[in-house]
Amino acid sequence: MRLIGMPAVAGCVALALSAPAAMATAGADPIATVSPNTVQPGQTVHLTLRNCENPGEGGLAEGSLIGGETTARSPIGITELKADADGTLVGTATIENSERGTTGTVYLACNSNPDKVVETTVTITR
Repeated sequence: MRLIGMPAVAGCVALALSAPAAMATAGADPIATVSPNTVQPGQTVHLTLRNCENPGEGGLAEGSLIGGETTARSPIGITELKADADGTLVGTATIENSERGTTGTVYLACNSNPDKVVETTVTITR
C-alpha cells in the first residue's frame, strides 16, 4: 500500500460537482465525503470518493502525520478504499489520535490518479 504523496497533499483542495463514477468525464475532479462529519474519538466514519477515472483500482485515505518521531496519523490512519457497485470508492476508519474540540483533515486519492488528492474535514466533538 503506498501513501498519498506529500507534494500532492500540499496543493490539494479540490471542489467539483458530484457525478457517478460510471458517468465521470475526463478531467473531472474526484469528490470526497466523510460521514458523519462530527464525531467523537474512537467513533467509526464512512469515507466516500467519487469520480475516479478507474474505480476498480481503488484508492487511499489518510490523516496528517502527527509528528513527534512517530508514523501515527490524525484523525485517521491509512485506509484502503474499494469500489462499490456504482463505482464509488468507499471505506471505513476509526477516529484516532485526535483532540476533542478540533477539526481534522482527511486526504483521499484514487489509485488511478494519486496526484489528484482531495480533502475533507471531520470535527471532533468535546
